Amino acid sequence: MRTPTAATAALLAATMFACASPAKAQDTQPDKDAQIAELTERVAELERRLADLEEQALPLIEQARNQQRRDNAKAAARARMRQDRGKYSPEILGEVENLYQTANKDWRSPGAVAALEKLVNEYPDLNRTGCAILYLGQMSQGPKKVDYLTQAMNDFGDCYYGDGVNVGAYATYHLAWYHWGEGNYDDAIKLIDKINNDHPDAIDHRGRALTDLLKELQTSDPQPLNHAEH
Repeated sequence: MRTPTAATAALLAATMFACASPAKAQDTQPDKDAQIAELTERVAELERRLADLEEQALPLIEQARNQQRRDNAKAAARARMRQDRGKYSPEILGEVENLYQTANKDWRSPGAVAALEKLVNEYPDLNRTGCAILYLGQMSQGPKKVDYLTQAMNDFGDCYYGDGVNVGAYATYHLAWYHWGEGNYDDAIKLIDKINNDHPDAIDHRGRALTDLLKELQTSDPQPLNHAEH
């Protein structure tokens, strides 16, 4: 049975006190016991109803929490993009976006890689550059993958995708998946701890909390994974 709430506990105590008060001559001990038993059952029923209400409310509370997390992330993304607009002309930003969208048509094509590398080399301090390096990391394999993801994690932690995904947090997340799949569990756990401590509200492109997705990682089989799908 659930521990009674303060209100129900007070009700129970008050009634038991009343039962303990000087009784009328016709009151008997069985009567008092029956009253207490009835009250106890009423309290238990009230607690059951409260439990049902809490259970019904939890999904709504979680939904509101997730929505607030996404809203905050998108606001941070807009703020970061405003910084670029304050530093660069519309022409440069347009060129950067064209390079990015060229790669966006097919991230694994040679043209996409060339466009992203040009973006990284010519505009190293732009928000889109952080996104580009992260994508290069997702597309690469082996040591190159680790290098790109580490660079995105360490040097572009303030960059965002328009949907609120933080580059630094998401690079950390992908690097954790990579190391786990390779059997480098100590490295993976350090990265998981980093997200839990430094990016507790970070999300993926579907608005899911990275902290929740990492719980899935820690229960997965240790095998290489298709990280671009996570």
